[in-house]
Amino acid sequence: MFEVEIMREDEAVKLRDMRIIDPFDFDEHFDKCLDYLPHYRTSADTLRTALELDPDSTLEQTLRKHIMKNLLKKIDEGQPMEYISEFRTVTMVLVSLEFHKTAWMSHLCHLIQEAALYISTVIEKGGGQLSRIFMFEKSCMFLCVFGLPGDKKPDECAHALESSFSIFSFCWENLAETKLVSISITNGPVFCGVIGAVARHEYTVIGPKVSLVARMITAYPGLVSCDEVTYLRSMLPAYNFKKLPEKMMKNISNPGKMYEYLGHRRCIMFGRRHLARERNKNHPLLDREKELEAFQMAQRECLHQKKGQAVLYEGGKGYGKSQLLAEINFLAQKEGHRVLPLKLKEADFKQCFYAIQTLMAIFFEIDACPAYYRQECLHKQLRGMVEEPLHCLFNDLFFVKFPLSFKVSHMDDLTRQKKVKACFFQVLQEAVRETPLIFLIDEAQYMDAASWEFLETLLSTVPIIMVMTLTSTFTLCGCAQHFLQSSQAVLVPILKLATTSLLRMACWELGVVSIPQELQIYLLHRCFGNPLYCEVLCQDLLSKDVLLFHDLQKEEKNSKWETLSANAMKSTIYGILPAGSEEDQELYICTVKDDVNLDTVLLPPLLKEIAVNQLDQLSLEEQLLVKCAAVIGHSFHIDLLQHLLPGWNKNKLLQVLRALVDIHVLCWFSKSQELPAESILVPSSIKIIEQTKEQKKKKPDADSPLSLQEELSLPQTEMLEFGVPLLREAAWELWPKAQQIALHLECACFLQDLACRCQSCHGGDFVPFHRFAICSAKSCSGISRFYSYKDTGSVLTQVITDKLQLPSPQDSFQFQTKPFRSQEAFTSEHCSSKKKLAVLQQRVHCLSLLWQLYNLDNTASSRRFACLATLMQKNSAEEFANEAQDHSVCCIENQLKEAREEAGRQVRRLSQHYRQEIVGLNCCGGRGSRRSGPLSSEN
Repeated sequence: MFEVEIMREDEAVKLRDMRIIDPFDFDEHFDKCLDYLPHYRTSADTLRTALELDPDSTLEQTLRKHIMKNLLKKIDEGQPMEYISEFRTVTMVLVSLEFHKTAWMSHLCHLIQEAALYISTVIEKGGGQLSRIFMFEKSCMFLCVFGLPGDKKPDECAHALESSFSIFSFCWENLAETKLVSISITNGPVFCGVIGAVARHEYTVIGPKVSLVARMITAYPGLVSCDEVTYLRSMLPAYNFKKLPEKMMKNISNPGKMYEYLGHRRCIMFGRRHLARERNKNHPLLDREKELEAFQMAQRECLHQKKGQAVLYEGGKGYGKSQLLAEINFLAQKEGHRVLPLKLKEADFKQCFYAIQTLMAIFFEIDACPAYYRQECLHKQLRGMVEEPLHCLFNDLFFVKFPLSFKVSHMDDLTRQKKVKACFFQVLQEAVRETPLIFLIDEAQYMDAASWEFLETLLSTVPIIMVMTLTSTFTLCGCAQHFLQSSQAVLVPILKLATTSLLRMACWELGVVSIPQELQIYLLHRCFGNPLYCEVLCQDLLSKDVLLFHDLQKEEKNSKWETLSANAMKSTIYGILPAGSEEDQELYICTVKDDVNLDTVLLPPLLKEIAVNQLDQLSLEEQLLVKCAAVIGHSFHIDLLQHLLPGWNKNKLLQVLRALVDIHVLCWFSKSQELPAESILVPSSIKIIEQTKEQKKKKPDADSPLSLQEELSLPQTEMLEFGVPLLREAAWELWPKAQQIALHLECACFLQDLACRCQSCHGGDFVPFHRFAICSAKSCSGISRFYSYKDTGSVLTQVITDKLQLPSPQDSFQFQTKPFRSQEAFTSEHCSSKKKLAVLQQRVHCLSLLWQLYNLDNTASSRRFACLATLMQKNSAEEFANEAQDHSVCCIENQLKEAREEAGRQVRRLSQHYRQEIVGLNCCGGRGSRRSGPLSSEN
């Protein structure tokens, strides 16, 4: 027996041990196998004896600790396994720990337990879950997943990177026997659900990104590495990363760029932070006149009254806050003001005094200069405004090395901090005397408490203008709330764009002057007035090449009548002229390709992440209801929704619906609404969790029967629709493809039982003999809840065939197109061929009437109608030939003769009836024009 050690990446091996053992005795091994055979279960039911153990509550409570909380709640609620699986984008973190080979096994167990506890605690704060633990001889791996169902967070990639770096540092510093720590992070779509046989169900994640994260561990050992997608979606500063060299990975054809995460490095934290958006002169700001007026008013008050003014714009994500700041930046610089822009990120909240540190670095113009020149530049800026002995106060703040003075050396830390703030106030006071100064702070909710406190004092002492943006869903610290209560601060809410402004923005994004109506509906149903959604959707449509662009002038000159009429019937053009358009400028219009259905276009990844994040803020019951409602469509009926929810009664359904309506996730459907009305367009960022908790506190006796009955009172309509943009589309895309088909089939099976004409059409079936198939399908057994389309088609075909061959006395076909009906016509005495022929004759008669209508004088001039009439005549002839090909010529002639006689008798009966009615009307109304009935004998 040889024991070797692999060296130089499988190029060489080192012989460590060599022993001579006894020869292998195959007969002895075979006898042991035969002795074990009676203990091996051969039953087809199960191979795991643990599944047949009696219920043990103590053992069950112990095992429940090892199941993820959200998954455990779904199991306790009785959700089917098919409903638990989802297809969503997650962030995976794989932690690999390699130990020294001299470590004892008992000691390794303690180290692994300590590491598992720390990892689960750290990742839980960012929405992560410890999914699996892999054990090897002298190493182990921990697979952590961020963004599983119910755990989605807005900054998922940033949380994963920060947690990984914390785990990396902990393992190196606290696990003594650790030889190597490697962590890899990837982000992408995976299957999250239950896999394996029924006896071995396992909840895990599967996908290409899972394979990539495992290959990265071996390719980049000893580092915290991440893929390019994680690097881009984290939105962390670029100087926190280092690009890694490309390496070949097994079974990975194109892994992409890789980066090493270095953590937060404070020495360069005050690097220049540009605004998130730059002003685009070709795309002027839309529908933001009131917001700009608030800034201009604060600007005038600051100049006239010599008092500081602050304007804070609050709005949801994507409402155009950054674009508004870019416009203000342009207007302020145009008027000669000095503007200091700053873009904050979530990680900045943890750095004390970071916002002021960076703003003052921008003010002193040392934010982008080289480190060796920083001290000299700062010295020039401070000369004449701050005493020379006090320059060393800024050493730690701006990473410079002024000599320590005797005066500063005798100051304690608190005194130094106060002196630094006083110096800043003095410098800014001198600056505003020369040029008005404006602070622009984007994403101010990420500002630390010390910076908020400094700005509040600065606002009351220096005539300076501060313009900030806030995201409405974040909870501000106490200092920020105190700042907002100041009389010099104004909070301005940013509302959604109006419908016309949103469509105008879509035209500018696409570079056209008009868009078709179907594209309008697509954007309005998904944007709800959010500019970011409109921009991303338009860019996604361009990248997927689903639109056609035409020169407007050439189309007007060269287009034919058929093309114009077809486009007009397909969509109504919404014309918008671009701003500042010249006469000789080429104008374009766009249309949707004929083979493209916009309802089936998948959401862009960015918008899907936003919508899934909103979905995961709901409770598990509300999430399940929204996902099932998304299967039906944008609007849905309560009864059909209850059919898709397993084990839900009416009261439970109405309770959850009421909760979703109260937080504007759903709203009652109005028949008069074809496009989203202005009143129901709610912001995309909603405080779902907070509102739900407040409602529960205000209604402690909500479970009483009386209050329950009052709450569950329904309006006149039982139709609802989605009130939050993109939520329906994102929830629909979470279902796996097979489950989507199965749920659509469930909806079809439910609706086919209720399919009928409305009362205005005199009731009845759309398809002849439809009720025969339904009654027999209900009586058929052995059809599972989720069966395939092929099986359903064969069942219905067989049922219809049986009913046609064996008619029953109750199955009578009646005319339902007129108020007066003959009860004797086409009773069960007719054979199946006569029934089929009667349906065929009715179709031919309807088609012939339409053909005659399209050949009238008023429509004969229309080539479109003439072509349609010819096509209908051709199709009717072909259909008649196809339907009758199985009958003999003689049989068809006899059946036609009998049908003609029967039709003649009914026409005479109906004609006599209408003549009597006309005579009665003429007698009552005096002289009246004599008209023939709708089915006269002449007709």
